Amino acid sequence: MTPSACSSRSREVYIRWLLGAVLVAAGGFKAAHPVEFHADLVAYGIGLPDAWLRGTAMMLPWLEVLAGVALGVDFWPETIRFVVVGLSAVFVVVLAQAMMRGLEVRCGCFGPLTPGWFNEPWFALGRAVGLLAASIWLWLKRVPSVAGPVLNA
Repeated sequence: MTPSACSSRSREVYIRWLLGAVLVAAGGFKAAHPVEFHADLVAYGIGLPDAWLRGTAMMLPWLEVLAGVALGVDFWPETIRFVVVGLSAVFVVVLAQAMMRGLEVRCGCFGPLTPGWFNEPWFALGRAVGLLAASIWLWLKRVPSVAGPVLNA
């Protein structure tokens, strides 16, 4: 392996672990405080029925934890990287729409115990955009699957 390939691989592993740790932490905090997370979801004014928001408050944290662990250990890389891109895109869209509508929201990304500035919408949106950029970069690395190479179209 050339030094540049080794450096690229190290960067990829570092980003996978960092994104995985962020997802596990965010999901874990939300899973520990589902009532508070539900209240945060309601504040975003997404327009979904309350039953859906309650279901989201119960299931999304565990999807984040699962995706974070899978990303960290590189389990099903093509699939999990795409899932993380999707999660990150949803986070960006939900935060951006709330900010554009002038809603007073608390991020809720890492539960109720985080400092106030960390939950500010502008900071959370920047964090979400960074997660999205990193997850897209990982996804575009196109790790070949065990079943065969990825199509080069």
